[in-house]
Amino acid sequence: MSIDHEDEGVTGLPLWETHQGEESCQAEKKRKRIEKEKEELLASLSAGNYSAMRTKVAAILNLYPYCRNSDVALALKYWETFQPDIYNENGILPNDLFELERVQYIVRLRAKIQNEYGLFQADDEVRGHRKHIEKHMHKAVVQDTPPRRVTYVYADETGKNDDYVIVGAVWLLSGHSGFKLTQAILDWQRQSPWVQREIHFKKFGKLDMKPLAEYLQIINNNREFLSFKVITIKKAKTRRPIEEVIEKLHEHMLLRGTEHEIQTARIDLPREIEVTMDEEQSLDSFRLSEMQRRITAHYQRLHPNQLALTGIRTVSSRSSPLIQLADTVAGSINRRLNHKGDGNVKDQMADMVIEELGLVLDEGELPGLDATALFLL
Repeated sequence: MSIDHEDEGVTGLPLWETHQGEESCQAEKKRKRIEKEKEELLASLSAGNYSAMRTKVAAILNLYPYCRNSDVALALKYWETFQPDIYNENGILPNDLFELERVQYIVRLRAKIQNEYGLFQADDEVRGHRKHIEKHMHKAVVQDTPPRRVTYVYADETGKNDDYVIVGAVWLLSGHSGFKLTQAILDWQRQSPWVQREIHFKKFGKLDMKPLAEYLQIINNNREFLSFKVITIKKAKTRRPIEEVIEKLHEHMLLRGTEHEIQTARIDLPREIEVTMDEEQSLDSFRLSEMQRRITAHYQRLHPNQLALTGIRTVSSRSSPLIQLADTVAGSINRRLNHKGDGNVKDQMADMVIEELGLVLDEGELPGLDATALFLL
C-alpha cells in the first residue's frame, strides 16, 4: 500500500502546520527585535546620546507631549531643536528645505516609536485621525507650548578603595540644555584627539592636557542650565558595607541636591527628576529600586504632588557624554581628596577641572549662580 506525501512538508507534518510554525517563529523573532530596539532607544535617551535621528525624534516626543499629536508640530520642534542654524521660525526659505531633515523621515520614525515600540503615545482621539486633528494643533504650535518640567541627573561614583568615597553628578535643568550640550560635545569630539575614546579621568595621560582644556571650554560655553553636585564621606567615619555607603551617597546627593536647586531658585515646581547612572556602578537593581522608593516618599512628604522621581536607569558610560562628564567631575575631586601631592600630571588636570568648572570644595561656599555644591557626610 502506498502512502501519499503530497500534503506533507519536509518534516512529515501537514503543510499547514509547518507554515503555522514558521509564521509563529517569524513573529517571535520580530517581537524580540522590536523589544531590543525599544530598549536601545530608551538607553540612548537615558544616556543623553542624541547622535541617532531616531533618538532625536523620541526626545522631542518625550519632552514636548503636544508633538505626539501632530506631525507638523513634531517636525517644527525637531528643526528648531536640532537644526537651529538652518531653521528660521519667521520663515523657511526654499533652499532650507534641502538641508532640513525630511518631514517623511521624521514621521516614519514617529510612527515606529509610537506604533511598534508603544512609547510616547498620542492622545486617544488623535490615533487613527491624525490628518483631521492637525488643524486643531495650530494653537499649540504658535504658542510654543512649554515642555515637561524635567531635571536630568547623571551620576558616577569613585574612590571606593580609597579614604574618601565620592559621588559626582551633572544636573541638567531642562531637556533642551541637554540637547545643546551633548551635541556640542560630540561635534567637538569628532574633530579632537579624543575622537575614538571614552572620556574617562582615570585614563588621562600627559598628552591629554590640551584636549582637556578644549573640552572644559565646550562645557563652559554650554552651561547656562547646568550644575554640578559632589557628595563625599570619609570611610573611617562609617562601618557600613561599601555598597551601602555608595547607595546612601547617591540618595543624599539627590535629596540635598534637589533642595539646593529649589532654594537657589534654579528650578521651580512642579518638577520631575530623572536619574541616569553608569551601569558599572556598585548598586544592583534591588538597591536602586529601594532607593527610588525612599526618595519618592521623601519628595512626597516635602512637596506633595509637586516633585517626583520618575526613574533611575543605568547605561554604559561609553554611550553617554553626560556620564563621562560626571566621571570627569568625580575623578577630579577624587584626585584632590585621595591623591594629594604625588606630582602626577593628573594633579594638574584635577586642578584644571576644579578651577574651570568652578567646583567648590568647601561646603556652603557657593559662588555666582550657586551652580555647584559639595555635600559632606
